[in-house]
Amino acid sequence: MTLFDTGMPSSVDEPRCVVFGEMLVDVFHDRLVPGGAPFNVAMHLAGLGLRPHLISRLGHDEEAQYLRVAAQRTGLSLAGLQLDRSRSTGRVEVVEDADGHHFRILQDQAYDHIDADGACASAARYVGGRSTWLYSGTLVLRSPAPRASLTKLRASLAHRSYVDLNWRDAGTAPADALDALRGTNVLKVSDEEQMQLLAWSDLPCVAGSGRPHLGERSTALRTLLRGLGVEGLLVTHGALGATAWNGDGECIASSPAAPVARLVDTVGAGDAFSAMALAQLMLGLGVEELLPRATAFAASICGLRGALPDEPGFYDRWRMDAPVPLADAPVAAALGSLER
Repeated sequence: MTLFDTGMPSSVDEPRCVVFGEMLVDVFHDRLVPGGAPFNVAMHLAGLGLRPHLISRLGHDEEAQYLRVAAQRTGLSLAGLQLDRSRSTGRVEVVEDADGHHFRILQDQAYDHIDADGACASAARYVGGRSTWLYSGTLVLRSPAPRASLTKLRASLAHRSYVDLNWRDAGTAPADALDALRGTNVLKVSDEEQMQLLAWSDLPCVAGSGRPHLGERSTALRTLLRGLGVEGLLVTHGALGATAWNGDGECIASSPAAPVARLVDTVGAGDAFSAMALAQLMLGLGVEELLPRATAFAASICGLRGALPDEPGFYDRWRMDAPVPLADAPVAAALGSLER
């Protein structure tokens, strides 16, 4: 049994994952770009040959149609999406200047109103009584409705949880973000977010000068993880690679970053890491195999403009053979039927 053991008979059942959270567009001055960490993760999982179930909420507008078309690139099913006739599809306005990119995350978007009953009903149909992984971030939890939806989902599904903190200043309050991490099986953070979590919990956070080494121990991390009931921690260290920690605050795996042949930008690298890590967890692979492949996949995304590839052929070299044949992923021609 590995640290991140799925506890699921992946050799018997088709691996399943419910992805919960925001689906939005990043609005640049000259173009739209698909966005939202959960949408990026779901797209990657579909591209890798798995069949995730994305739960989010879109408006009735051009941005929603743009995202539906984008989902067709990997055959990502949109059967779990909800329609909102009174609110807009999520938007993040991106301002580019000499100092880089600045983001304005708009409030009261469709994804801020994900309906709990609809989310649970669609997830139950997808899971069909089997165990699943449940992926979530924290931006969507800035509003009461999605917080209630995720709480109800967690209570209704037999699952193991993967949470990417992915915290934004304009997003969820720190107290709500910490609450969302309680009882998590696998928590993923960047090294900066790790220090942020320790600071929120009034624990010492000393910034290191390099990637932690195998066997290193941290009393502060042990206190943090035990206090939150987190089983395992994945930490990305940018160009230095990634590490994995158990709930006792011991570094049990450490991997250098993969080389980037041609760096374009780092947008979406963390989402790519999470998607590949989650795909391997779904297939029952251990953390020693997980880190090198996840860091390499994240590095490959850094060679693209934006968080997602334009061509589905990008995934050919990354697709993993599942233990059992996977059902064909339906092409997303329309949204689910739920309207509220």
